[in-house]
Amino acid sequence: MTESIRQLSPDQILKELSRLFMQEAHDRQVYCVIATYALLRPFQKRLQEEIAKGSFNQLGRVEYLSLGRDIVASMKAGGDYERATQLADQNRTEEFRKLLSKTFRNLITSRIEAKGTIGLVLADFELLYAYDLGENDISLIRQVAINGKRVCLLVPGAMQDGRLWIFDEDPESRQEFPPALIFKDSGWVFSIQS
Repeated sequence: MTESIRQLSPDQILKELSRLFMQEAHDRQVYCVIATYALLRPFQKRLQEEIAKGSFNQLGRVEYLSLGRDIVASMKAGGDYERATQLADQNRTEEFRKLLSKTFRNLITSRIEAKGTIGLVLADFELLYAYDLGENDISLIRQVAINGKRVCLLVPGAMQDGRLWIFDEDPESRQEFPPALIFKDSGWVFSIQS
């Protein structure tokens, strides 16, 4: 693990994220928590509980998004779910990808721009990566994490050779996570220590 990636216990990471979300921010702020699925899942649950309790809401609301669940919910709310299901069933992959991309972008921008919201915690990137939207669409996060807004990414993966590999545990699914989202020298990249 490089010096720019902070190896901390789950409790220490929660404390650091709480501090980061509760202090004033003016520049681009993207935080990242990296771990294997076995370590990340229990941490996600604890973080989600803390967010639900309002533990990070000193400056405004922080919202937890499970991308797989919340993209589908957004499709349903927007009336696109049946169309998405038809496209998937008919193997019209390119059209489905466009709808998925549009839904993801709308979900993220509407939630981060909602009145009173200062940040998002994003987890569960599998749906985006299953349709090869990881590299391009996830980079939107860098664009919305500005002017006091911040985003925390919970990434199942590992750092190797200075690069973050998402889904590192499965060689067939392994892909590089967008480097522009990893602010390695900021102190905002955490690895869960077992």
